Amino acid sequence: MYRVKLLTGYRITIPKEVRERWGLSVGDEMEIEVCGDKLIIRPLKLPKDPVLMMAGIAEGEVIELKELEKAVLEEIENKLKRS
Repeated sequence: MYRVKLLTGYRITIPKEVRERWGLSVGDEMEIEVCGDKLIIRPLKLPKDPVLMMAGIAEGEVIELKELEKAVLEEIENKLKRS
């Protein structure tokens, strides 16, 4: 878990380790979801194999998320919350 500070203009800086692991660049679009007392920030693009990318095993080429992929990710997150 990382701690960031809200800056002027209501901006935050994503830690370098996270940016590098997810291959984020200036101008990449993110989506923010309000989930109870949490804010979930999710990139609109993911590496071809996000599991390996998150584990730091593969660099991966990034692809844009489609609606179906977003729905699958949401379902997985919901199942993880219940377990």
